[in-house]
Amino acid sequence: MVAGFLDLDGRGFVAGRSGSRLNGLDGFNGNDVEFIVRRENRGVRCSGTVRSTARPIGSDDLQTIGGMRVLRPERLILESPLFGFTRDETENAIDSAIRQRLVSEQRLRTRVIDGHRGCSNGGRTLLDALVDSGGESRLERWFLGILREAGLPRPTLQKTFRSDGRIVARVDAFFPGGLVVELAGHGTHSSRSERQRDAQRHTELTLSGFRVLTFTYDDVRDRPRWVVARLREALNMSI
Repeated sequence: MVAGFLDLDGRGFVAGRSGSRLNGLDGFNGNDVEFIVRRENRGVRCSGTVRSTARPIGSDDLQTIGGMRVLRPERLILESPLFGFTRDETENAIDSAIRQRLVSEQRLRTRVIDGHRGCSNGGRTLLDALVDSGGESRLERWFLGILREAGLPRPTLQKTFRSDGRIVARVDAFFPGGLVVELAGHGTHSSRSERQRDAQRHTELTLSGFRVLTFTYDDVRDRPRWVVARLREALNMSI
């Protein structure tokens, strides 16, 4: 990668899968060498894949990693269609960047939808992946996808509830009408103290007037219709 960057002689930036790897985004462990250049430099050659963009690349889009100029995660995601990211690659980039607080979900969503604010290609893959982004795990993304396909409202994710100045709970999903949904992944708490904390959180939320549903990893993955049916019942109770 360093050799390719030097070949560009200051006219390009690390992007695509290479940039994702340097930014520490999930699932990018290959040996791809990918760069982006401004349109006026599109004829430049180097030992790697080079794509060009007509959109301005400013200092806010760049950072230095290992002595190389690399696209920041937000701009890297926006340019991902140029490099033919698959749906899984796009979702991994978005989810991990949001989880690591490297991008703002709302800002990213706005730039993609507006199209003209630095996004070189509003590819369908990027737009589809963004619809179900914003969770902090693949499980949450699956859950959002189930809601979208069923026509159910999108909840507020990772909402924090406080009482008397202290945090009572940070929940996975919150729907209007006081419905809380917790998603229990493979790493579900198993020690006695952890189970006690989970039970206390559930109790305090209930006493605060919230209704709490819990769906497991297997529920979301293997029984989406059952999940949707239970959610419809609970949401109808809120009307």
